[in-house]
Parts: sequence; structure tokens; C-alpha cells
Amino acid sequence: MKFAFLAGALLATFCTTAPAAGNPGKSAMECVSAARDKNDVVFTNNCGSKVFVVWCGEMKYTKKRCGDGPSGNNFYTHSNNIEPGKSVRASAIQEYRYAACHGGIAFGKDEIKDNPDGSFRCVPTGDFAKKAQAESTEPVPAPVAAASRPAATTAVAPASPLGNWQVVTDTGQRLKLSLSSGGAVYDDGEDKYPGRWSQRGNRITVLIYPDEGFMRRNESPVTMELELDQNGMRGTQLAYRTRVASTRALKLTLTRLN
Repeated sequence: MKFAFLAGALLATFCTTAPAAGNPGKSAMECVSAARDKNDVVFTNNCGSKVFVVWCGEMKYTKKRCGDGPSGNNFYTHSNNIEPGKSVRASAIQEYRYAACHGGIAFGKDEIKDNPDGSFRCVPTGDFAKKAQAESTEPVPAPVAAASRPAATTAVAPASPLGNWQVVTDTGQRLKLSLSSGGAVYDDGEDKYPGRWSQRGNRITVLIYPDEGFMRRNESPVTMELELDQNGMRGTQLAYRTRVASTRALKLTLTRLN
């Protein structure tokens, strides 16, 4: 097996429990995965604390589309809270966009501020808001780009990451990476590994897991940070360490297969 995983990999701490009441005002895009289930999309919280997700798109049971949300904060039209390890469903939706923040959302959208292009900023509430107000002399974080997933029937645009990619590492390894609306698959020629991916502008993050069980627990992912352009993708497979071994970072060059 050319692309080896070691089950004891030390994990980066993606999610932390809030030390005080309220929302911390932090993006939770790394926590939420979106997977298509027939005509629906299922958003799953893979972290150990509560998050909320907002979304919009081409939906069967509403005429609202992206940009038809509440006045003054109007890109996303729907929202829901997701407890750790749980999922919520966007019913009968085709092309869509979504964003996610740590904490919970109530009626309205006071907990998130979105822009006409779908980028967003998570808003601290409760004790976190008081702390943020006391530290108001510090720069406000830049908006975070939203994630989008076209419908399975949507044509792949030239600059879209969807499709099959030939991956060449700086050690000469050749592997195959497949990105779809349902997730990612990494093929080393002997085994296939499941994964998730997200997009922020031209930046693509791919998380690859040893098997489905590891992916459900969000445990021991191998992370790829990629940059997409018209010629393909380039980036890095980040170094990772286990109790018995470690790997250095690998430079990656990706060429579209189809």
C-alpha cells in the first residue's frame, strides 16, 4: 500500500468547548460536511460542540434563492442548529451554497453577517460579545468565503474542482483524487480512501481518512491544502505525526483527468 495511514495519528484540535455562554464568533466550516442524499443535502456536524449552518440555493418548496434572505443580511435564506455528531437536511435542493459557525442560531440571523458574494463573518454573542467589545481596538476578522456544491447534474465549469485528478507528489508517486458533491476518494492504485473537501474561493481543502469509521469520528485525517487555477491544482499534503512514525509535507501537482 503506497499511501499508508497509521491509526494512532495525533489530531489537530479543530473544535473546542466554549468557556462561557454564547457564540465564539468563529467559522465552523471545518466541522460541517455536506453530502447529497438523492434530492436532498445532509449537513453533518463532525466536531464535538454545537454549530449552526445557513444555506440557500435552488429549492423545490420555496421561491427564495440566494440573496433573498432577511433585509440587510440577505444572502442565506435558511438556517438550523446541529448538535455534535448529528445532521440536518436541506430538502429538495439542487445547486446550493452554505456557511457554518460555532454556537447556535436563533430566529433571524443576528449570529452571522453575510455579504452579497456569500462570504460571511460569524458574530460573537453573550459573554463572547462582551469580550469582543472590550477588545474592539483589534482588527475585525475578514469575511470567510462560503462553500458551494453544485447539483449532481450541474455541468462542471472549467475552474471547478469537481472531477477526477491525477496527483503527482514530489517523491514521484502517482495517485488519483476524485472530488464529487458527495465527498472525496483517494486512490493509490491498491486501496481507496474516503474523504471530505471544502472550497473557499480558489483554495481547496481535502481531508482523507483511513476508512469510513475514521471519517465518521473525524479522526486521523491526512490534509491537503490546494490552490485551483485554470491549469489544474498545486499545493501541499501537510506533514503528520503518529506515535510510531511521521511523514514530511509533500508538494502536490494535480492534473485534471476528466
